Amino acid sequence: MKDLIDKYSWEAIKHDNDGATLEYYRSLGEDGVFRSTACGDCGKISYPPRTFCPACFSEKIEWTDVGARGASLYSFTTQSRSLRFGAPAVIGIVEIPGVGRILSKINAKLDELAIGQRLKFEPFKVSERI
Repeated sequence: MKDLIDKYSWEAIKHDNDGATLEYYRSLGEDGVFRSTACGDCGKISYPPRTFCPACFSEKIEWTDVGARGASLYSFTTQSRSLRFGAPAVIGIVEIPGVGRILSKINAKLDELAIGQRLKFEPFKVSERI
């Protein structure tokens, strides 16, 4: 199963490697920083990263750190089977002000969590390569 997880994750990165996503994965892997793109004209932060602004269609895109922007837990559950995470896993929807909501693995037990709880960003390795 571990080989399947590694292959699945690596293939996803190899096939989605335009300028925006390549920098996203590089900053996570090398720097441990959650970054995304922000519009240089209107300021909208986009996640996933984009090569243009979906709000005003500007191509003036800049990178910004978004990992420490007061993220909170919007919703959560357990997942008993998964290709990406060891089962059982706690997964949740994390709300990041100015960015929106993203799906993420939550490194905590269910009884330690509450809706609205502040979260700390801590990247983890899925395999040796990512």
